[in-house]
Amino acid sequence: MSSRPTRILVIRFSSIGDIVLTAPAIASLRAAIHGPCEVHFLTKSSMQSVAEGFGPLVDHIHTIDSSTAEVTQVLKSTGIDYIVDLHSNVRSRSIKRALGCIAFTLKKENFAKWLLVRGWRNKPVAHIVERYIDAFRDAFGAQTPEEWPELFAQTGLPLSFEAHAGDWEILAVGAAHAGKQMPYELMESIIQHVQSKGHRIVLIGGLADAPMGSKLQKNAGKGALNLVGKTSLSESAALIRGARHCYAGDTGMMHLSAALGTSISSFWGCTRPSLGMSPWLASSGSHMFLPENKSSIQPCSKLGNRCRHRGESLCIQQHGFTGDT
Repeated sequence: MSSRPTRILVIRFSSIGDIVLTAPAIASLRAAIHGPCEVHFLTKSSMQSVAEGFGPLVDHIHTIDSSTAEVTQVLKSTGIDYIVDLHSNVRSRSIKRALGCIAFTLKKENFAKWLLVRGWRNKPVAHIVERYIDAFRDAFGAQTPEEWPELFAQTGLPLSFEAHAGDWEILAVGAAHAGKQMPYELMESIIQHVQSKGHRIVLIGGLADAPMGSKLQKNAGKGALNLVGKTSLSESAALIRGARHCYAGDTGMMHLSAALGTSISSFWGCTRPSLGMSPWLASSGSHMFLPENKSSIQPCSKLGNRCRHRGESLCIQQHGFTGDT
């Protein structure tokens, strides 16, 4: 009898949050496969550090810069048995055509989201974790996990960070779209709230968010540590894991906080939890803050890149934050 493992290719190209949310699905898939299993993960080169945080959950990581032709021959020679397409776009379809093996594909529910945006649907879309698993649930008898798998286990705090100097909380400064970007005034209120509890506030984000991080730190003074653009993803994960709480918009850091078991205050603007992207299995003490005087169900757009309310009424600006609840 051959001891060859079942080889499964999981595809998700981006973004940080979407990839983090594949982890419960991969754990579910591994648990459902009888016998040895080998999981290959295909993503963008810029997202490799996210997949690396999965540890033993993923056996091999494959990346592309711009075209699936970069990995097609390698994947053909690997002997993939099944494809789990959790992106469902032109690139993932090209991989499925090239390999020609049995494939299971995410149902993106774009029409349901379209109806939500237009206010013609009131029922939330099923959570993305459930839809990821639904792609292969019936084929393998997979079950939704009751907890997050361990992620970013091999991480360390930034060398300059003084972990023993007192409790800290995290403020994730950036966002990909304006409709998800917390305004300066809201972040300033969060900083003041954290400092009123006697905790340090640690600012994290990407290089593009560095000017905002500097401005926030300058006005916050002592007790605020600006690490925006200065940490790797694994270092940010270590900071989040050790934090008492995290504050973020509808972003990858929100999902990473849920994955690492850190309570999260998430601030929603032009997107809504109804789109199926709320923090999955968020820990006790987590809260979702929706825009005041706006529909709790109807988003302005699927990605947060458009707002139906113009000017001063931009949804993400409609938050009167005074505390955690």
